Amino acid sequence: MKIVVITGEESGDELGASLIDALKNSNLGEFELYGIGGSLLLKRGIQNYHHINEISVMGIVEVIPKILKIRKIINNVTQAVLELKPDIVITIDSPDFTLRVAKKLKSHNPKIKILHYVAPSVWGWRPKRVYTVKAAVDKLLTILPFEKEIFEEKKVSTTFVGHPITNMAKPKITFNEFNSKYLPNNTKPILLILPGSRKSEIDKLLNIYLDTVETFNIYQKFSIILPIKKELVEYIGSIIKEKKISYEVNILDTEAAKYESFAVADYAIATSGTVALELSYFNIAYLVAYKFNLLSYVIIKSLAQAKFANLVNIINSQEDIPELIQSKCTTDNIGKVFSRIVNDGDYRESILEASRSAIDKLNTKSNPSALAAEEIIKMVSNDK
Repeated sequence: MKIVVITGEESGDELGASLIDALKNSNLGEFELYGIGGSLLLKRGIQNYHHINEISVMGIVEVIPKILKIRKIINNVTQAVLELKPDIVITIDSPDFTLRVAKKLKSHNPKIKILHYVAPSVWGWRPKRVYTVKAAVDKLLTILPFEKEIFEEKKVSTTFVGHPITNMAKPKITFNEFNSKYLPNNTKPILLILPGSRKSEIDKLLNIYLDTVETFNIYQKFSIILPIKKELVEYIGSIIKEKKISYEVNILDTEAAKYESFAVADYAIATSGTVALELSYFNIAYLVAYKFNLLSYVIIKSLAQAKFANLVNIINSQEDIPELIQSKCTTDNIGKVFSRIVNDGDYRESILEASRSAIDKLNTKSNPSALAAEEIIKMVSNDK
């Protein structure tokens, strides 16, 4: 059996890896894996046509320099998949890339089976993408409960499998054990600084976060932890060195260390994105910030339907998690909001309660990857 998995960024690589693990533990049998993935899918044996690093980009203006390259990748992958004749194509997240591949595949071979995992946020902006999904895929798997009704209303076969965050195992580590491992002699509570996973995000946000910690003397009361991918450590380190700050930033460069820090941290200043939901899952009080390229922001703002950036706020339909986006993303604003979170117990508890409520709504009480694998097995068995 031949399976193609196509994604365009790290979050999709993680979902894809978990899904492949579930398929390997199912009764599907042996299969060969092809497509586009990152380090995690490579570890699962994917034969990559391209790496996600060639595709991943955030924003509208930022993608312009890559348009021709991405178009060439889409054409290359389409041709390769058509020649491969797989049993199923699984596209994951990154809809502006993956759905273009899916649509192109369908135009050449309407009988090819395509499943898309993680719906485009049509409830947030560009609602007409629901028709792209309808034209390009045979089955849609959503990780947000309210999306099923939206797509089924347009006759898209849809299953809500639950959000993968709800199945994450939390490390069992105490504050003292963490300190012994990473911060010898530390007695201060931990503040996580999370500047994003892309260089473009780090460039816009890290200096603001570092300045906030300095200006508001946050380092006097907290130990500062910055979890980041290993390949970005040198880049992050050079920015911190150039700042010549008066405090130490403790960089953790493994996934295990990152989640161990989440297990013991009390607070976080985070770049809006997937990591924000992880903070909610770990019951950490936090705020989110973000800055786009100005033109990207103007375009996104004009097209956006969702009132909020943070998924917890979207699920709860109110700004429970403080958001400091674009012009609000300043040292002064972040410092003032963070100080309120630390010093106002009721405000802090409202953030934590909102997180618990949202996470509960994302939970199907089953393993999302296993449910997704069941849908794939139905498709390849022609039991739609």
